[in-house]
Amino acid sequence: IDDAVEDSIDQSALEMRSALERLAAQYGIDTEWRMVDAEAMTVLPQHARYADLCIFGAETHAVSTSAGYRFAEAMLFTTGRPVLLVPEAGNFTVLGAHVAVAWNSSRAGARALNDSLPLLERSEKTTVITINPGDHMGLHGALPLPKLLEHLKRHGSVAQVVELSDVPTAMIADALQDQALAAGADMLVAGAHGHTWLRKVL
Repeated sequence: IDDAVEDSIDQSALEMRSALERLAAQYGIDTEWRMVDAEAMTVLPQHARYADLCIFGAETHAVSTSAGYRFAEAMLFTTGRPVLLVPEAGNFTVLGAHVAVAWNSSRAGARALNDSLPLLERSEKTTVITINPGDHMGLHGALPLPKLLEHLKRHGSVAQVVELSDVPTAMIADALQDQALAAGADMLVAGAHGHTWLRKVL
């Protein structure tokens, strides 16, 4: 059984490598193939820390990790690098032409914004989405939203703003995605985690 599993994994790896080589030739990009025999949760973060961006499928039915996160979600907290999650379903012909930015002035939000600046500087359109903006003042000591727009403008990105109020906390993630889709964005930039250490433990 072990031999059959290993053969199956090796065959999948060969198919993936072949696909990567075809894409590299088609788009004229340099690639490096790495095949490591180890547990992905352990070894992948170490390799990811030497990359500018990690790209994962956003699994909806994948087995959760011991911490309760799906694999791609766990990588958000272990790689220390920006992560691009690609939905399982849909046809994506454009990426980064219209970027939506979720903003609540938190540390996580600021980190996500900074990591996305190379994309924002090349985007055709930027939309900043802020939810329950009055709540941010107490949580993060937020500066007025025009300060963010000035920051983006210095990077060549003139953004429009969408403000949503009275959104229940449990609905914020859905509201962000719905608003990004409604605005016609093809990418949503958001902080992975904005809770304090104590709140996370609780």
